[in-house]
Amino acid sequence: MHPMTTRTLRLHPQLPRRLLVLLGLLLLLCSGAAWPVTAFPAPPPVSAPPVSATPVNAPALIPGVVATMTAPAFAYSPGWTVNDRGADPAEPADPWTTPAGVITFSYTGRDLLLRLAPGDYWGYLYVTVDDAPANRLPRLPGNLDAQGRPAGYRTLYAPARQTADGPTPLWQLVHRAPDNGPHRVRVEVWRSWGQAPLRGVAVDAQTPAPWPRWPVAAAGLLGLALVGSALLPPLLRRAAKSAPRRRLAALLDALTSPVASPRPRQIVAGLSVALVAAALLTRGWWFGPLGLGLLAYAALRQPTLWAAALLLGLPFYFSQTLPILPGRATNLIDVGVWGGLAVVIGHWLRAPDARPALPAFPPLRWTTALAAWALVSAAAALDLDVALREVRTVFVAAALFALLLAVCRRDPAAPRWLLGGWLAGSTLIALIGLGQFLVYPLAADTAATNLIQAEGVLRVRSVYGSPNNLALYLERSLMLLLAGVLLAPTPRQRWGLAALAALQGATLLLTFSKGALLLGLPAGLLTLAVGGYGVLRRHGRDTRPLTWLAATALLMGLALLPFVGTERFQRLLDLESGTGFIRLQLWRSSLQMALDHPLLGVGPDNFLATYRSLYLLPAAWQEPDLNHPHTWLLDWWTRLGVPGMLLGLGWWLGGARTLWRRLHADGHTSDDGHAAITLGLLAALAAALGHGLIDLSYAVPDLMLIWALLTSLAAWPPPPQEDTSPQA
Repeated sequence: MHPMTTRTLRLHPQLPRRLLVLLGLLLLLCSGAAWPVTAFPAPPPVSAPPVSATPVNAPALIPGVVATMTAPAFAYSPGWTVNDRGADPAEPADPWTTPAGVITFSYTGRDLLLRLAPGDYWGYLYVTVDDAPANRLPRLPGNLDAQGRPAGYRTLYAPARQTADGPTPLWQLVHRAPDNGPHRVRVEVWRSWGQAPLRGVAVDAQTPAPWPRWPVAAAGLLGLALVGSALLPPLLRRAAKSAPRRRLAALLDALTSPVASPRPRQIVAGLSVALVAAALLTRGWWFGPLGLGLLAYAALRQPTLWAAALLLGLPFYFSQTLPILPGRATNLIDVGVWGGLAVVIGHWLRAPDARPALPAFPPLRWTTALAAWALVSAAAALDLDVALREVRTVFVAAALFALLLAVCRRDPAAPRWLLGGWLAGSTLIALIGLGQFLVYPLAADTAATNLIQAEGVLRVRSVYGSPNNLALYLERSLMLLLAGVLLAPTPRQRWGLAALAALQGATLLLTFSKGALLLGLPAGLLTLAVGGYGVLRRHGRDTRPLTWLAATALLMGLALLPFVGTERFQRLLDLESGTGFIRLQLWRSSLQMALDHPLLGVGPDNFLATYRSLYLLPAAWQEPDLNHPHTWLLDWWTRLGVPGMLLGLGWWLGGARTLWRRLHADGHTSDDGHAAITLGLLAALAAALGHGLIDLSYAVPDLMLIWALLTSLAAWPPPPQEDTSPQA
């Protein structure tokens, strides 16, 4: 027998990359082929596929039948008005404890649909099928019908569907049975008189459901990621070595040579900020492009300048737009993040060897993954336009800002510029808020002071629409200032930071934000105390500054004593009425919404329409227009589903873990400034998470960019540690 000969199998070195490209192109091809089928306009909120059959006065409800409300199949409680328009209940003697009317009927089939007429009025209904809750409607624990039974629940409050001709009807799938039955149905309607809330009933009559959009979006994003990861790195390496790239780099380097040294760059950046401020104050459109152009010119050499200017203007995004053309203005954050992308590209073109290893920057990975998943979740949202707007303004903006910060890592002066811009902006809005409060007694028109009178107190809101938004912003920057006061190496620095902290702290108190005062500040101050004690002990310094921190907390508490008797604080623990009661009902509804939408959530910025149309409990009708769950865990879950929640928690907790480790390492160096920054960032993160337990903590443009800043600075290269081992 001849011995078997073997041949070594050798793979082509480019085979894995080519396979990735082929797989990515295949996914892109599949998503492109499926997109025309799925790219239909977003359906009306919480509606079922349309019913195509013609309504008839049906004697029986069988598969394929669409019945008018005048059909003999329906049995009405006394008081109903039934005609070709629909069924309208009568107003009961006590509408808060008695339903307006009840309809009972039987049907044969599987899918039961009701044609409802939600609009700008408060009403709701309960549906049971075979004495069990209708299984295609939400079932909220403890939310029982008039018979004390659990039931499928649906509100009829939908202002967006109100027209000049009245409510706009829609078909709602309420139950899907495992067999053809027959099935007994009970529909209990509350309030809603004068609106004819029921317009028809259909059984197994809906058109085929269209393909879902989110798998198409997911396949397209995955295909782009595979193709990009396989082709982009070698293309960039080749382009960096090409002669045209070198010539372009030389040209850009020569054009920016006047700002090659720091002092001219700083002068140009200062002038550009002044021009942008003039554009905001005078509305002169020519100042805006000129200022942005000068800032971009300086930032081609030092991208940190652009990021610092964006942080300076960040708090004003809500109240100000930047004029850039006659009659045209843009959002400060939009121009900041997209202009930052242009600066990054220009900086790389000017310096071919300055491209950092971006995939190694954790905040950029987290924010990019969040933006991609938010886009997938948006594809499943009921209101696609609203979802895509939030994807762009919140999640993509955070990823672009993290990209800009990743480039800034090569700049040794970046932390000083970035934190200086952030603290300058927060100090400016604190000054505005404090000025509004001080001039209030002298103002002829008190509305012009922008204060809010609520529950016995005057609440400062500065440039924001709500005092809570101001508090959410200031509590984070205040923690950084207090950390500097605690660990500053010189008395001069300590007193300067203390003055800024006093200004921001006073304004924060005047917001009377319960989330900040009772959760955010205690969480931040406790972190400062624990972390500061460890750093001071390891540095061998006196721990007396901790008593100053305790005195600061005591003074803030004493400042609130005159307001303890006001309604805002007297009802703090009242869970039977007021804000506390509404918040509990909101959390009940939000938890059920999260459980009903575990994978994708309801989509970015789709909480409002889903909550008030499906999950708004009768006891919480006074505040139907809440657009978030007022707690960050349920916010992540309802907005982006469980995968998005895990990505968000990984991003935050990864930043906190890095800061905690860095804080311990800083105790073995003599760099008090870096230790103060690390401790301040950790305390700011703790304050944000504490306040976010009962409020919105991230999903607005300015706060999302601050989260990107906190986690990016956490991932900054630490200073070299000193050797503290005994010498031989």
